[in-house]
Amino acid sequence: MNTRNIKLAGALLLGILISTSVNAQSHRQGGKHFAGLDFTEEQQTEISALRTEHYKEITPLKNKMAELKARERTLLSEESVDMKAVNKTIDEETDLMNSIRKLQVEQQVAMKSLLTDEQVMKLQQRRQNARRNSIHGKSGHRGARYNGGKGKGQGYRRI
Repeated sequence: MNTRNIKLAGALLLGILISTSVNAQSHRQGGKHFAGLDFTEEQQTEISALRTEHYKEITPLKNKMAELKARERTLLSEESVDMKAVNKTIDEETDLMNSIRKLQVEQQVAMKSLLTDEQVMKLQQRRQNARRNSIHGKSGHRGARYNGGKGKGQGYRRI
């Protein structure tokens, strides 16, 4: 009986190690969307360079966005709200979101240009499946919309 439990525990441990190894391998290849696309060495090098460049461009913008959001929260928490300052902050946030989105699309187009037609097709199929799964989730429901349109934390968050 004791030997049986030891064998079962060993088999479970082996299964966990194998699944962890497979999961780590997919992350090394660029995450779930890029796993199984079988990049060439040249593609891997170019993709890595693009990602590094994108990270260097986008990080300061995201940091600035966090600062603006904090500023907006501060302005809205004051007893006498300065709407002119709030509107200016919102305009800055909008301009920054626009810049970030343009950089993201530019990155997507650059990445796509490095892929073969077959890799692009596989990537698009995965994105469609990911969207379908994120909308309905594993339970088949539509998240917050399923509960009368209000999810936890929705509504007047800043008041």
